[in-house]
Amino acid sequence: SELLSLDLHIGLNGCSLKTADNIAVAARVPLEHLHLETDAPWCGIRRTHAGARYLRPIVSPESGQPYAEEKKERWREGVLVKDRCEPCHIQHVLQVVSASHGGLSAEARVAESAYSNSLRLFQLERA
Repeated sequence: SELLSLDLHIGLNGCSLKTADNIAVAARVPLEHLHLETDAPWCGIRRTHAGARYLRPIVSPESGQPYAEEKKERWREGVLVKDRCEPCHIQHVLQVVSASHGGLSAEARVAESAYSNSLRLFQLERA
């Protein structure tokens, strides 16, 4: 709450959602101060993290199917590298943060808030 009293923006990534206590802190971040990050290729949400229970598969917009994963030695275009945080994993950060702010029903509200905050902070125009 001390950081929020300074009117700072708070960015959350997979590493900041490792424990139940971390998720409880994420729930206290007001949506008008929230930013979502991946810190790719690091800081993905692992199966051992408390937030993992909120994860749903990341779906390819082209195929409508969940992305396949391969070891880095077998990587090919359109496939995620297993155990590496990719930019599309921002969806996982959104899923966990939304769970902390009220569940699946909060997901659109959390996404819109984080997007609007980034546009405002970085003085960008809506796409």
